[in-house]
Amino acid sequence: MTARRLVVAMPKGGSGKTATSVAFAWGLQRAGRRVLVVDLDSQGNATAALGVDAQPGGYGVLEFLLRPELPFEPQRVCAGLEVVPACPWAVGVDLEVQRANQLTGPVAVREALERVEDRYDFIICDCAPSLGPVTYNALAAGPILAPVETTRLAVSVLPELGRVVQQLRRGVAPNASVLAYLPTRFVEEQTESREALKALEGLVGDRALRTRIPLATAIARSLAEGVPLYDARYRPSKGPPAYLAALDELLPIIEASHG
Repeated sequence: MTARRLVVAMPKGGSGKTATSVAFAWGLQRAGRRVLVVDLDSQGNATAALGVDAQPGGYGVLEFLLRPELPFEPQRVCAGLEVVPACPWAVGVDLEVQRANQLTGPVAVREALERVEDRYDFIICDCAPSLGPVTYNALAAGPILAPVETTRLAVSVLPELGRVVQQLRRGVAPNASVLAYLPTRFVEEQTESREALKALEGLVGDRALRTRIPLATAIARSLAEGVPLYDARYRPSKGPPAYLAALDELLPIIEASHG
């Protein structure tokens, strides 16, 4: 059985991409699934949040995407969870992927995932807050989950993501699609959050997950401390149960898309 993929992408910072990628990875690992996180953001936030200290000269995204002749050497986080670290020191990853695109089209991420997908149950790609060459390749590898911060500014970016997906559908990735949109940083008491949620649902309909990830200090703390969100210290927070509920809601959608 090949791994289920999930490309977590949104062309705006602060949307909760890394928090979502890492929370889902820990949630799946807790459920006994074999999980690989691929950190495609050169900032390396997912790598750090998983407690991995990537070192220059080590195996990372550059090697994973563009050096298929090398042995596959992800970093082990714990039993059932591994990560391909970002390469903050390798500033040319986007440039090299762009050059590869000129020869083959945006298939670098898809081909890299295909080489290892029989080793895992789930592969989660955490993307940069941009639509650069690496993210573009990742969108072509889909399926896509788009976390959306519940502000009107964040919702206004959605057409940009949609245009890129439509472009991919007309070319190398005819099945490219956004499986679901996850409302994040939601504050029920704030008019801005409620109005942004209404606007999101108006744009994407039932592809907006019913679960809303709250604005919660524990989520930010778990990322900064490199500790799983489901650790006992964060138990009083609304963040962990919200992410588990979102994962439960999303899994049937992923399975249906896998065919």
